[in-house]
Amino acid sequence: MSLAKLTLIFLLAHVASALFFVLGRAPGTDAAWVGFPLDDAWIHMVYGRSLAALQGFAYNPGELETGSSSPLWAVALALASWAARLFGTSIVLPAKALGVLAASGASLGAAYLLRRLGFGLAAQLAAGLAVAADPALALAQVSGMEVMLASALALWALAALAAERYLAASICAALSPLARPELALLTLLVLVVAEWRLRARKASPVPRVLLLAPTVVLVGGWVLFCWLVSGYPLPNTFYAKLASRQDYFTHNLALIFAQVLPASPWFARGAGAVLWGVGGVVLARRGLLAALAAAFPLVFWLGVASSNLLKQPEPFYWQRYLLPVLPLVLATVAVGACHTLAWAWQVRRGAWAKARAVMAVLLVTGALFDLPRALAAKADLFAWNCQNIEELNVAMARWLRDHTGADETIAVTDAGAARYFAGRYIIDVLGLNDHRLLHGERERMLELARVRTVASFPSGVAFLRSDPAWRLVHRVATRHLTICDCPQSEIVAYRRY
Repeated sequence: MSLAKLTLIFLLAHVASALFFVLGRAPGTDAAWVGFPLDDAWIHMVYGRSLAALQGFAYNPGELETGSSSPLWAVALALASWAARLFGTSIVLPAKALGVLAASGASLGAAYLLRRLGFGLAAQLAAGLAVAADPALALAQVSGMEVMLASALALWALAALAAERYLAASICAALSPLARPELALLTLLVLVVAEWRLRARKASPVPRVLLLAPTVVLVGGWVLFCWLVSGYPLPNTFYAKLASRQDYFTHNLALIFAQVLPASPWFARGAGAVLWGVGGVVLARRGLLAALAAAFPLVFWLGVASSNLLKQPEPFYWQRYLLPVLPLVLATVAVGACHTLAWAWQVRRGAWAKARAVMAVLLVTGALFDLPRALAAKADLFAWNCQNIEELNVAMARWLRDHTGADETIAVTDAGAARYFAGRYIIDVLGLNDHRLLHGERERMLELARVRTVASFPSGVAFLRSDPAWRLVHRVATRHLTICDCPQSEIVAYRRY
């Protein structure tokens, strides 16, 4: 089957799964259609809007910032911002459409990778359709977040490497960490394998050196931008969120392998784990690159475990860090499933043939059995998450827009919708979008001390309750918080008098 036909099949599959999610009405509203499940998505929209307005990576107008951990996704969202302006609509639907296209590219990348590794059409279709049907990835594609873009680039980098298209592989590998920083591990892997292969073929030094050019230009360019803007070589999120303590690392590993993976419908009752193992063995026998493709999710998760604190197994807020390599896991599971069924067919006339056939079918159906229930549950969760953001962050942002002066500076703890909708100068007190505050610049600290309005979760401004100079002026709440198991069902606004 041609890649064009595969593209159409996967695109239709992703459109179907996306519609299933965005048309969900679990809260009784259209929040899944008009909103995003995280305030972080609105931060991406802020940078996308600034880029579309030719203001660069600006959080507040005219001020370049290094708050984007996925600058490539922000660039893509500039297209969504232009589309929204052209058609006079919200940025939400164009952004979700971009996510669906990226997810379709991930499915096609998984299929093409398996094709280049010598697997047949059944494995290619199974891998691509599994990406479209996975509940967590189906949510991710309409979340307004960068997950599926990162997945697509990682898969195409490996697929191009398998096809011995080294320049294409190096470009995709260089773009990958600009979609998700942890994919710098993939960049290193691709460059090392490409160099090893070219050296084994006694290629001249020129093409080998040229393979480094995309990484030097793209990644080096972003590092240089960060350095010039903030005086630090990495985005604000690295310095604000990095948690490399040993107890975090072991906690994260336990969370990933003891809670997150077993909760996946593919791994229900251990079926997916067996198929993943079978697929890994099959891939390992296809050569070094196939073995690396099977093992890379483990490497990636080790990197995530060493750089982020994952507090809870279920919420998308934390799962998103693990998801960029899930399509590789699903491709391996697909290989394992196809190999298991093929093995049962090949020995259908031998002793114990029926028992082997039953075992093979049980393994494959066991990995699929919980999928419909999990999709429905995840779609409901997505709708409720979007409802939470609409009731909390978006509602507060609109109140700030309508009840503060146009030239007023506002301090907030959730900095996405507040900046996108309020249209005010915002100080992000967490420093994720404010490198001057993050790095303790005295002038910025004094500016923060002079603000008259603060919007935060109650726990973040508890000290203001006993200060007579501050008054509670507005509050918004959600009746059913699903974003996380945390005390964040309310946002309050205080004003200094």
